[in-house]
Amino acid sequence: MELNNKVSLVTGSGQGIGEGIAKTLARHGSKVLVADLNGDSAARVASEINAINPSSASSFEVDLTDSSAIESMLEYCLSHFKHLDCICNNAAASKGIGPVEKYTLEEVEATLNLTFTSLWKCLQSEINFLKSQSIPATIVNISSNSAIKGYAFNSIYAASKAAVNNLTQSVAKEVARNNIRVNAVSPGTINTPGVMKYFEAEPKAKEMLEKSSLLRRIGEPNEIGELVSFLLSDRSSFITGQIISVDGGSSIN
Repeated sequence: MELNNKVSLVTGSGQGIGEGIAKTLARHGSKVLVADLNGDSAARVASEINAINPSSASSFEVDLTDSSAIESMLEYCLSHFKHLDCICNNAAASKGIGPVEKYTLEEVEATLNLTFTSLWKCLQSEINFLKSQSIPATIVNISSNSAIKGYAFNSIYAASKAAVNNLTQSVAKEVARNNIRVNAVSPGTINTPGVMKYFEAEPKAKEMLEKSSLLRRIGEPNEIGELVSFLLSDRSSFITGQIISVDGGSSIN
């Protein structure tokens, strides 16, 4: 398996895309730290992984807006697994929706904090941690196709993800000399609890979004996980600074 003897940290992995990524990494042989703001959700995912691959996962409850909590998460990973090879920064959230002129400053600041600033805080701690190990390492940030195409009525989230893309490429240039690769995966519409809740409220949206994909369907979390697994593995050893879409072709449709 391509991630045998690797240890991976996945943030925001208590449900949805993050859960799919964590379970896919475990299926490919990695040990996984499932980190999430919701400790119960993280524990559930780790338990489900361990039911299939005993002793391969642990969970950690973490608030990624708190730098000291991020440091504690990394320290726990080191104490539990002894090293860390792979990181997937997935956690993000939108705290406002509607036309741009209706956003409040509080909604803008909250979305930026949860989607961009918390990632920056993670990268600060993660890179210092990875440098201290002096072993090859890989980071994958989860972006969004909204960063490429824009997202009407969710513009601040889209702008935050565009910043994630630029940060990914800038950091890749900075840390390549340390044998650390940094890429981003840009999902289209994926079958997650949040998306399904949206479809229940807006039934026509599902059909519209399926039609926007060249493959005429939405994606599954494990399909994001498969690309993340490849990018975290040694098979992608000559890939860094890239933003790769997984969207059924919707970004070119």
